[in-house]
Amino acid sequence: MANINPDFAEEIKKYGAKDFNACFNCGNCTAVCGLTDKNANFPRMLIRYGMLGQQEEILKSKELWLCYACGECSLNCPRQAAPGDYMAALRRYAIAAYEPTGLTKLIFKSNPFSIFITLILAVVLGFFLLTIKPDYIISRWIFEIMPYEVIHNMGLVIFSLTGLSMVWGIFTLIRKISKDKVKDDKKKNTLWSTIRKVSDELGTMRRYRTCDSEEESHWKTKPEYVKPWFVHWSIMWGFLGLLLATILDFILKDPATSIWLPSRILGTAAGIMMMYGASLAIYYRINKVTRSYKETNLADWMLLIFLWIAGFTGFWLEVSVGIAAENLFNQIIFMLHTIVSMELVLLFAFSKFAHAIYRPVALWFYYNNTQK
Repeated sequence: MANINPDFAEEIKKYGAKDFNACFNCGNCTAVCGLTDKNANFPRMLIRYGMLGQQEEILKSKELWLCYACGECSLNCPRQAAPGDYMAALRRYAIAAYEPTGLTKLIFKSNPFSIFITLILAVVLGFFLLTIKPDYIISRWIFEIMPYEVIHNMGLVIFSLTGLSMVWGIFTLIRKISKDKVKDDKKKNTLWSTIRKVSDELGTMRRYRTCDSEEESHWKTKPEYVKPWFVHWSIMWGFLGLLLATILDFILKDPATSIWLPSRILGTAAGIMMMYGASLAIYYRINKVTRSYKETNLADWMLLIFLWIAGFTGFWLEVSVGIAAENLFNQIIFMLHTIVSMELVLLFAFSKFAHAIYRPVALWFYYNNTQK
């Protein structure tokens, strides 16, 4: 018999859910969702789990990560139960539940704490970065106050703890979601077919594009390059491209030598993509162009702003390298760029950004359990 916890509804509201208790299970949200099929029937099912307090069913559900938050369900809800906001809140709850330290719970539940931990981490990362660039003017100032070894070792500890938390969260998701299997005797996809389907979805956002194709959709007549799926695609591949370029920089050369090396060209192209996507996403939220953009959680704002700052400062540094402008101001810009970029990576397991790994995992199980 399933465990029932009526108080769970109040817990989910702390993560941003609205009055989802108003839902009377009409099924309209599931009917209008373009992503609903035999193997992914939501969000009505997850709302029911939330009302009954069945946390385990929620945490092992792949549907959490298959949803692209288009907002059609909330727009068509006759009870204004905001199922789209509820799905987003469940994702925050799941990220917090998978992560072992409890830090994510505090970040999602308390905006002041989220800002506080972000600022503290920025200070620590700034000090750690100065141990890598001891020739900087600022570095000499800091080392007069705090020894090099203390700062460097503190940074290594933080990197290790966040890395372990990330790995723990990923394996926790895999362990739970692997229990959510479709019971069907028909033959499922082969390994190669599953890889192909997951790669196709990540590469083209094929499922996400169906969210914008409805006749009543605000985006129906808009060009593809301004639609939410393309914004999401640009941010994702832009960030991954920048991450790859950064790794190549550290492996192959000193990052400050030439802007014409392949890694730098890759970084420039990826940076343009990420800045384009982040700028549009911020614009849509400021102007509240559709129901899904009307209310934005602090965690969403911080992620987009951090991505935008990382992109902008990165291009500033590209220009500085090109004109050989080495001065204190550009050293500060370099510090800001690197701190923001490092925070994006270090807060990966503790923020909305975790969905960048959780969604591919969910897609794997979704396609692996789907009929040929």
